[in-house]
Amino acid sequence: MTSAGWRRLDRRMVLVSGAWLFPPLGSTLLTLLLTGGRLDLAAIITLGSIALTFVIVAGAFAVRFLTTRFRIGDDRVELHSGAVFRQQRSVRRDRIRSVDVTASPLHRVLGLRVVRISSGEHAGGERRQVVLDGISLAEAEDLRRRLTPGDAGSTEPIATARWGRLRYAPLTVWGVAGVGIVVGGFFRLIDSLSINPADIGFLRAIWDGLTALPLWSAIVVPVLIVLALGVLTSLTTFVETWWDYRLEPAGEDAVRLRRGLFSTRVVWLERQRLRGVQIAEPVPLRWARGARLNAIAVGLGASDDRSTSTKSALLPPASMMEARQVAAAVLGEAPGFLDGLTLAPAPRAALRRRLTWALAAVVLVETPLVILGVTVTTVLLQIAWLLGIVLLPVALAAAVDAYRSLGSGLYGGYLVTRYGTYSRRTVLLDRSRILAWSINQSVAQRRAGIATFVAMVGAGRGGYKIRDVALAEGLALARAATPEMFAELAEIAPESVGVR
Repeated sequence: MTSAGWRRLDRRMVLVSGAWLFPPLGSTLLTLLLTGGRLDLAAIITLGSIALTFVIVAGAFAVRFLTTRFRIGDDRVELHSGAVFRQQRSVRRDRIRSVDVTASPLHRVLGLRVVRISSGEHAGGERRQVVLDGISLAEAEDLRRRLTPGDAGSTEPIATARWGRLRYAPLTVWGVAGVGIVVGGFFRLIDSLSINPADIGFLRAIWDGLTALPLWSAIVVPVLIVLALGVLTSLTTFVETWWDYRLEPAGEDAVRLRRGLFSTRVVWLERQRLRGVQIAEPVPLRWARGARLNAIAVGLGASDDRSTSTKSALLPPASMMEARQVAAAVLGEAPGFLDGLTLAPAPRAALRRRLTWALAAVVLVETPLVILGVTVTTVLLQIAWLLGIVLLPVALAAAVDAYRSLGSGLYGGYLVTRYGTYSRRTVLLDRSRILAWSINQSVAQRRAGIATFVAMVGAGRGGYKIRDVALAEGLALARAATPEMFAELAEIAPESVGVR
């Protein structure tokens, strides 16, 4: 079929619609297992509603499959879908900014892939993209090669998978949160099915075992179990996400990232749309001298600016040294480019602001306890006293750390800003890609003679802040970073940039 002809999704996508039936069937089997094969009326109604909902969704999925067409033309990619509510989407080929190839476990079993073609623009509150959900692996690879002409095949990689990075996986702390989500979801499920936890054999056995232990053991043992499960979850997630990881050049002006065990992903990133990189150091990783590395690029969006985003991630959690090396390679700089990076510290007024915030936070927590302690019971006064002993030094230490993390400056062709307490971020922005500046001052900042400067780059979160810098120093930094912009402004309004 010619490139201008319309095509259908792969027929094997019909089988994917059957996946919608797995949750209700799984819920039914779990309920039968937990209740010994007994179902009350409420449980039957709930399970019937779930099953009916998923059958309807599966039917809608089948209709969408039968009505979906796409074509790759010489100048644009088009997608038409829907029976009652028709949707027509298209992306101009010269506007394509990302081509992502992903696969869920079921897609992989069936030999299918999902291709997301995005221009990085927004229209009507939605990202301008075409999603081809359900094409063969060979066709997905062919589309990626045709739509990313800078791809030059296999070359010397920038970074590859290394088992040594596994030691950083438990420090991401998301494993413990995942355990909490699973446990909470389980109890919500049995509550919706009107099942008494005391009627479930293994839950009753666990409770009896805990009540038989001394108090300190009954508290410590569950915590240790949750931590162990959290570590196991983090390791499993790390392996699944970063399996077969490979970051390599794709021609002279792009890089390509491959990763994933069950859900695979291939991301192609053109340097032309790269605006910089972000090195994040969450506290646990910082203690181990580790960091995360994320791209700041057109087409990734504000939601993927988070340091935990896997879409913008260029590297698994790794050592700070490796993060700097990969950042330099992605930016097209020489090895060791970031080794000499130093930043100007923030003024002392920034420290006073953070100490004030810390004290205010402690007062905000303590005040209700003190009021209730005076009016209700003196026990709350004792709790407030003990809590204050713990909170005050922690809050002051966090304030000092937040101040010490602040910094900014110019480094080569980049504007660099650093900020953050729990997750310290160092952002390098290409100075030639800065579109505009915003200067923000609160009443307290005006009194202290400081301001927050925001460099607008049109990627990531849109703008990146230089927090609490002296006004004169911030203006000098902005002028040095974008001299052409200030030269044009001086011609239009000389007084706005201090030109006489």
